[in-house]
Amino acid sequence: MKKSSPANLHIRLPAKLKREAEAVLSALGLDTSSAIRLFYAQIALKQTLPFSLPALRKASPKTRKIIAQALRDKDALGPFDNAESALKALYAAA
Repeated sequence: MKKSSPANLHIRLPAKLKREAEAVLSALGLDTSSAIRLFYAQIALKQTLPFSLPALRKASPKTRKIIAQALRDKDALGPFDNAESALKALYAAA
């Protein structure tokens, strides 16, 4: 298998959050880069986030109307079997 070349990831986050997270990672014996690689590997493996998300709040009447209009749109994209196919269609439509 051919080894892929490395890619950089640049993010901005609150300094306090960074310090607190790095303290936890250090206690676990991980550096930030290793932890992010593990996080990305789990996303790729599971094809979703590796943790559950909180329940979403109910949509407002305005949002429900917009969703209903989008579902009636014959030219709308989807449905998709996975996130990769959705992203390919999104980039193709842009």
